[in-house]
Amino acid sequence: MPESGLHTAGAAAESWLEVIDSDSPVLLITPHGGRAEPRTRSIPNPKVNDLHTADITRGLAARLGASALINVAMDRNRLDCNRLSQIIERSPWLLEMIADRVGAIVARHGRVTVLLIHGWNIIEPRLDFGLGLRNSGGELRPPGSACVSASDDFINGPLAGLADRLHHHGIKPTYGMRYPGGGLQNLLQAFTARHRQSSNAPLRSISETAANGVIDAAQLELSVSIRMPGELRTRCEDAIAQVFSANGADSHAPRTPLVVNRAPRPPVARSKIGAAGSVAAPERVGIEFYDPAARIGAMASFDLGGAAGGARIMMLFDRHRAALFTAEGRPTRSSGAITHGPLSLRREGKSIVLAFRGPAVIVPDATAYLSIERALASGRLDGGTEVNARFEIDDAGGQFDFDRILSSPGAAQDRASSSASFGRISGRVCIDGAARTVNGFARAGMSFTGLGPGNFTARRMIWACFDDKDAPRALEARSVATRDALPARTARILSAGGWSPCALGDLTIDTTSVEQPPHRIFASLTRPDGSSCELEGSVECFIPLSRPGPGHSRIYTSLGFASFRIGAHRGAGMFEYSHVADSAPTPADDNDDSDSD
Repeated sequence: MPESGLHTAGAAAESWLEVIDSDSPVLLITPHGGRAEPRTRSIPNPKVNDLHTADITRGLAARLGASALINVAMDRNRLDCNRLSQIIERSPWLLEMIADRVGAIVARHGRVTVLLIHGWNIIEPRLDFGLGLRNSGGELRPPGSACVSASDDFINGPLAGLADRLHHHGIKPTYGMRYPGGGLQNLLQAFTARHRQSSNAPLRSISETAANGVIDAAQLELSVSIRMPGELRTRCEDAIAQVFSANGADSHAPRTPLVVNRAPRPPVARSKIGAAGSVAAPERVGIEFYDPAARIGAMASFDLGGAAGGARIMMLFDRHRAALFTAEGRPTRSSGAITHGPLSLRREGKSIVLAFRGPAVIVPDATAYLSIERALASGRLDGGTEVNARFEIDDAGGQFDFDRILSSPGAAQDRASSSASFGRISGRVCIDGAARTVNGFARAGMSFTGLGPGNFTARRMIWACFDDKDAPRALEARSVATRDALPARTARILSAGGWSPCALGDLTIDTTSVEQPPHRIFASLTRPDGSSCELEGSVECFIPLSRPGPGHSRIYTSLGFASFRIGAHRGAGMFEYSHVADSAPTPADDNDDSDSD
């Protein structure tokens, strides 16, 4: 019997699956166009539905006169329409519908072009082509046992033409950078010869058709900025429509043909990747600042190491609002600068300049970020977000070797005193069309926001900066608890003579719920000379985040900016409180379905 909520073929076409039929040689499929159900909020690690892909597919189908199968309502956490095993077990009629349409199109036109429309939850304007291929050594090769889903003529014809058009519109095209579509259960692999021996008749039929060389299929992974309504989305849709309106063919020829090597990549010996086959968490360099007068704070960071890499900037402002840009891939770096697309951090004499000009998602209530899907659904794209802020490197702010950190990942770990510098920052921010001047406290160096691996049960961290001559220049404190040991507590204070390690007696950052800001921030420190220092903090703006933890747990983080005081001295800085939970919390509005489409 089908799972509750899944239906027979006739009913399904009337409920969560929108079916469009035409005589075009193009078939569009949207596997993840639904929305999360209320029950999904209790899942520790839910998957994010591909928001806006249903609308995009419907619009493309109209412009191309194409057939389409559009998931408009099914939550992928109940039924993942991109996983063959789930389709076969729970909704086998869906494969039958696909097989029928592939067969009918091939009978009419001699071949079929299949485009699977997906979403990629980075914000940088980017479209990743899934073909069962990855870029490797200057050529496209299948990862693992993946089969290639399209012909060389298709890859070097219409797909290369689409890549050129996207590039011209400021959208980066990539090939299998994040999602090559090469997994055995990936729906894209149904359109290859990989499943010719399947016991499932519809899947076997599609695969046999593919073996005859008459199917060209591609998975189009659209980033957030080209899915949200706006100019970038319009440009992307126009480019796709222009390329595939000519019966799936494009006369454009790339200057240098892509080399497609269909031989599977040789397996990598375990000794080449380390005995445990583990991947180290990336080191992050960045800058954080907060202006308590303007109530604007920002966190920007770049990954220096690790396999994937990336960069991001998040701004919290007007107490509850958030602006976010994220990018994936290796940043470009030199001894004095690091850049990723529109985001950069560079040295200019005795200053470090943070610059950004590009798209950001504006979310009206930062607490929505407990669910990425809820946050993106409530947000809108601001294509003209700008930041230009200058951090003055001052020797009194701590010994700091920015150039060495950039040129030699891991160098900052040699000496704790070289990992960060504190001081003032000034500049201009433009968010949501409003220009604002910032003049606040800042920390630059190894990123405070690099959360790292989840080998703790609870973690509390703060940094604070002051500019009163009688106050500490800055301080940092950290308390990390694990299941097997007492909390490890470290602290240091920066004064005119440099950094001094301190004994951390207490570090309190507690919340009543994951959706609420900390109700108290307090730290007590003892200097080497025996004198004490007590720090009180008041939350100015915060964002709650969640991410997968070890096993089936989840890590909840409260992160944000605060005003701080030590006696009569006033300053500002950041806080983080993270803890591991074995299950997802149940918000008060768990039964509220008002955010559904």
